[in-house]
Amino acid sequence: MAGIPHLQWSQSLSVRVDGIDAQHKKLFEITNHLIDVFEAGSGDFLTVISELVEYTTVHFHDEQMVMMNAKFPGLAPHTAEHDKFIAKVEEFLQAYGEGRSDMGSTMVVFLRDWLFAHTSGLDMEYAQFLAKNPAKAKAF
Repeated sequence: MAGIPHLQWSQSLSVRVDGIDAQHKKLFEITNHLIDVFEAGSGDFLTVISELVEYTTVHFHDEQMVMMNAKFPGLAPHTAEHDKFIAKVEEFLQAYGEGRSDMGSTMVVFLRDWLFAHTSGLDMEYAQFLAKNPAKAKAF
């Protein structure tokens, strides 16, 4: 069986805010590490999940600050997607904590796929807004 593919950063994923791009790269790195830990059957699985969740929380806050400062009109639905993600991860962690070890692979694939889809899709909406309004692309 082939392993779970790693995430690959490319310049096409840039949102034109250096700090947010750096955070996206870090999220990709943590997710790739999570994939490696999971596939190796390492006991560090929950530690890396915790690191990813903590870093994602910081990132969501910073990203929302950029959108708020830029007066991005799509802030509310974007924030709602962040909230849905957090709720889904909490569901996974609860099920995993209750002994549903099958949730491990489901969780890893969900995290990887969601992060890539969100970064390459929804985040591009505010990236395009910032490209049209470069004076609004301020750091957080």
